[in-house]
Amino acid sequence: MAKGQTTRDFARNTESAMQVQIHGMDWVRGLAEQSLNLSKTACDGYLTTARKTAESINHQASEIRERSISLASEALANTFDFANRVVRVKEPQEVLQLQSEFLSRQAQALADQTKELGQMLVLGANAATGTAVDHMRRAAE
Repeated sequence: MAKGQTTRDFARNTESAMQVQIHGMDWVRGLAEQSLNLSKTACDGYLTTARKTAESINHQASEIRERSISLASEALANTFDFANRVVRVKEPQEVLQLQSEFLSRQAQALADQTKELGQMLVLGANAATGTAVDHMRRAAE
């Protein structure tokens, strides 16, 4: 012990040091708990965003699948219509006219399908991006 310091002073200093240490540990514990809570909230937000994005992608894939089946059905209908008309042809030049009409219908159906799929992809991508940004913004708050 230092000169002039009594046992009582030493006990008070030790008790003060322990109080400071306890206060410091409580502060660190509180800070750690707050950080964990914020991390959990952020992770929950990211998982929610991932789920919403996956749902959006699944919905978009379903729409694309349905539209593709519709195009295949339309193409088959055009093909059978063309075949039925060719069977009834009486003059050779009619075949060329029918073939031209058939190809024109098929090309138009494909062009319409491509345009619709492009629009669906853009809308889906915008929706997924908007959902992700919204959830991340909420998680950050």
